[in-house]
Amino acid sequence: MTKITLYLFFAFAPFICIHGQDSLQKKIYPIFESVIHTGYLIKNYPHLPNSTNTVTAEIHAGLQTYGGKPWNSHFRYPQVGVSILYNYFGNDSVFGRNISLLPSFSFRHGRADKIHGELRLGLGIAYFTKIFNIQNNSSNLYIGSRLTNVSFASYNIVKFIHPSVAIKAGISAFHFSNGHYQLPNIGMNIPSFNLGIKYFPNKMPDFIKNKIDSFNNKWILNARLGIGWHEFGYSTYPAGGPKFPVYCGTFYVSKRLTAINKIKLGFFINYYTSFYDFITSQEIYSNKQHLKSSVASVFIGHEFISGHFGFVAEADRKSTRLN
Repeated sequence: MTKITLYLFFAFAPFICIHGQDSLQKKIYPIFESVIHTGYLIKNYPHLPNSTNTVTAEIHAGLQTYGGKPWNSHFRYPQVGVSILYNYFGNDSVFGRNISLLPSFSFRHGRADKIHGELRLGLGIAYFTKIFNIQNNSSNLYIGSRLTNVSFASYNIVKFIHPSVAIKAGISAFHFSNGHYQLPNIGMNIPSFNLGIKYFPNKMPDFIKNKIDSFNNKWILNARLGIGWHEFGYSTYPAGGPKFPVYCGTFYVSKRLTAINKIKLGFFINYYTSFYDFITSQEIYSNKQHLKSSVASVFIGHEFISGHFGFVAEADRKSTRLN
């Protein structure tokens, strides 16, 4: 009964405080959503604990873009917003619960006032109530840290049942991982079905079509430097070790094809101090120890340009240890 109460609270909380919409400033078009996702946790490693169906309650607040910025029309007037997620993974004693904060973009396919498709992509941060513990929770190999990344994608069919209300149904997928920062970290993958309702306090805007500004379409040479940390080991062990810095250098060329599309081609080199410490302490190699502690890859990439921000996807050839 407690679970049902919590889910109902998260489902209907956005509609408790939607009065006073006449006081909203002109040219602000808010959107409120409540969504329930149900799916299953993929067992992507042997001997993982069993779980029942997963349930995610989502509340979402966002804005409908209308052309106030040039990139709005270039992306066909996406909806931008942020969600709060409350996740149940089907086994409280091992996996606990999860609360996530998820900014997202929603892209419409079809006319807004008709039945249409909606693609939503999001990237945020998640907090887990239970994680791996060698003494009392050693079977939870999915997640080894309280805070993780959450990546999200969904596709829904949306239908208006009232000028201010629409229902949506579709499929969604969640991925939780800390990027090997703290072991174990197999990562959680959850495909789901979802059902939700959308509320529009204001009338949908008249969209403004912006002209495409000129842009530099020449090839540009780029360089990027970075630093990160990770635990030395496999995805599941050894857990509880120290964090080692990883130094990253990326060099690539890029070319802007359209107002919102940019392609990239280049290579990156990562230097792992953990590899170097292991090589020297175990006396594995007698020379070129720094070089053998590095990994290089060639990659191609694409960037969606949205005003001063960008959304980057990159694919690389399998990393090769330098000799």
